[in-house]
Amino acid sequence: MAITALIENGKVIDTGANTSSKSKEQGNNSVNEDMFLQLLVAEMKYQDPLEPTSNTEWVSQYATFTQIEQSSAMQQSMKQMEAQELVGKEVIMKSTNSVTGETSYFSGIVDYMYVEGTDVYLSINEQLYNIDDLDSVVNGDYMKAVEVAKDFEAMMSKLPNVNQLTAADSTLIATVRATYDAMTTYQKEFVNKDLVAQLEKLEEKIKELTQAAEDNEETEEIDTTEEVAQEEPDNNEEA
Repeated sequence: MAITALIENGKVIDTGANTSSKSKEQGNNSVNEDMFLQLLVAEMKYQDPLEPTSNTEWVSQYATFTQIEQSSAMQQSMKQMEAQELVGKEVIMKSTNSVTGETSYFSGIVDYMYVEGTDVYLSINEQLYNIDDLDSVVNGDYMKAVEVAKDFEAMMSKLPNVNQLTAADSTLIATVRATYDAMTTYQKEFVNKDLVAQLEKLEEKIKELTQAAEDNEETEEIDTTEEVAQEEPDNNEEA
C-alpha cells in the first residue's frame, strides 16, 4: 500500500489530504495503525541526519497513538454494548434541522442495533438513527404511569356532565374513583388535576341525587302507611 506525504526539514507535513483505502472505509477522520506506522517510517527516512529524532521519541509517539487507538476502541465497544441494552426499550431521540438549527424530539421502541464502520445505529420504526442522537431512555415506571393516566382520561371522557348526571350513574362514578385510588403516588402525578376536580364534583352530585332519592322513598313509605291506615275499618263503628 503506497502512501504520499510532504516532507519539510525532515518532518512529515500533515496536509489533511493523506488517506489510504482502508482509512476511507473507516472514515476520512480516522487513522489506523497501518497508516501511522507508514508515516512514522517516512518521518524516519526523511529526518535531518544532523538532528536525528531519538528512539525515545519514536516510542513515545507510538505509545501515544496506541493509547488513543485503545481509547477509541473502548468507546466503540461501549457504544455497541449500550445499543444492545437499548433493544426493546422505549427511547427519546433528538434531531436537529441542519437548515433552521431547530431541535425536535420523538420517541419509539428500539427494534435492533446496526454497526457500520465506527458508527452505531438504532433501528426505530424501520429507520436508522445514530446512537449519538440519543436523548434519554424511558423507564418502565414512566411508561406505565403514562398508560394509566391515559386510561383514566378515557374513562372520564365517557362520563356525563354534572347537569346530565343521574343516580343510576353512581356505579360508574365509583368505578372511576376506584381506578384513581388504585394508582401509585407517582402515577397520579401524570393525571390532569382538572379531571380529578371534575370527578369530585360528579361525586358530590351523586351524593345529592342519592340523598334525594332516599328522601323520596321515605316520603313515599309514609304516604303509603297513611293510606293503608285510612282504609282499615274502625272496629268500634262496626260494633
